Amino acid sequence: MEEIFLFSKLSAIQLLRYFLLSGGAYLFIFRLAPGFFKKFQIQNSEISKKQILHEIKHSFSTVIIFGLIFSFFMHPKIKPLTMLYKNINDYPVWWFFLSLPVVILINDTYFYWMHRTFHHPRFYKISHQTHHVSTNPTPLATYSFHPIEAFFEAAWIVPVVFFMPIHTTVLIVFSLISFLNNLKGHLGVDLMPQKIKRAFPYKWVNTATHHSHHHKYFNSNFGLYFLFWDKLMKTERRS
Repeated sequence: MEEIFLFSKLSAIQLLRYFLLSGGAYLFIFRLAPGFFKKFQIQNSEISKKQILHEIKHSFSTVIIFGLIFSFFMHPKIKPLTMLYKNINDYPVWWFFLSLPVVILINDTYFYWMHRTFHHPRFYKISHQTHHVSTNPTPLATYSFHPIEAFFEAAWIVPVVFFMPIHTTVLIVFSLISFLNNLKGHLGVDLMPQKIKRAFPYKWVNTATHHSHHHKYFNSNFGLYFLFWDKLMKTERRS
């Protein structure tokens, strides 16, 4: 019973965040103020009702899988075995602040190579193609993954919490940053002026245009937060 309650709670939080933020962004950009956002659109291809339903359907399964993974290591019997902690004084205070960028960099590196792997012909059709149905993505595609990909999207955090001390607040903040970054990549619009995007340090950031071009052209811009790996591996497609 305790396991079901924890899973339900974590899944409900994920689902609520998806509908409030992804759903809200979709309604605002594509329904309430499409005229204003039209000049900021990255792609001009039409978005069908079928695509929207596809994005929502697969986001539901992703929420369930994410809920299962997070409820596993947050379970009262498993959590003590991890290195998650609540008392900020259990580790140096500087680590509390440093751990967030460290986790983000780990996630960025893992995602780049996982993402490129899923683009291999052996894996693309059985998993990642589901996400690329949205050639012109909307905010509702933020969680639109095949169950296999959804598992690998989140599974990396399990060994991290077992081998690296992370304050629970840092984990919550990271989860929100990760979601917002993913949402940004699927907005379908890019509000940032080119002058800023080409300046340091923003030129190292994976923009909405970068990820939209990934959906359109498939063979470039595999990064998540940054462009470090894309630049190093020469897989960046410039906006």
